[in-house]
Amino acid sequence: MPALGLDTIVARKTGAAAAPVDDELVLLDPRRSRYFSFDPTGRRVWELLEEPQSVRALCTALEREYAVEPERCEAEVVSFLEQLTQHELVETR
Repeated sequence: MPALGLDTIVARKTGAAAAPVDDELVLLDPRRSRYFSFDPTGRRVWELLEEPQSVRALCTALEREYAVEPERCEAEVVSFLEQLTQHELVETR
């Protein structure tokens, strides 16, 4: 898996079913019969990925919404996206 950079485009893979539960998001990947639970920030990332976009664009939106430092946001978003990629929930371009 290539390393994610700020200019990497990330897109949701089709097929996963998502449902909000309180302020979290529960995701079902029927291909692998696996459930995932995202906290509010993970849920927001998933929502922002409704349209493919760059890691930079994701971070810019999250920095504004959560008033987080750019370096911290980038590190945490890249880590989360790498996990989503490993579980084949998103693809990179």
